[in-house]
Amino acid sequence: MNKWKKVDIHSGEEMDEDAPANAAGGGAIAGLGVDHPDYPGSGEPGKKKKKMSLIDGRTKAYREHRKKLEVAREKREGARLNKEGSWSESVIHKMSRNNEDS
Repeated sequence: MNKWKKVDIHSGEEMDEDAPANAAGGGAIAGLGVDHPDYPGSGEPGKKKKKMSLIDGRTKAYREHRKKLEVAREKREGARLNKEGSWSESVIHKMSRNNEDS
């Protein structure tokens, strides 16, 4: 015995329930299967995870890579020292020029 009826708000006619009480789409009911490929048990292959390559310092490839890193580090350090040296020299030169003018 229902007291309440579902009524369409636009037409005022009685409506049938349009959704089942139990939804199986989320995989809540065992045995029905889920069609989403990323979930286990769907039967479809999902996304493959990328394997992380480990760096082994004993290999020849890494020794070559380390040499490249060391060369780049020396180049950066040299550029930094040259930049600092040229800046300080330019300041000293400007100061000496100003002292000669006075």
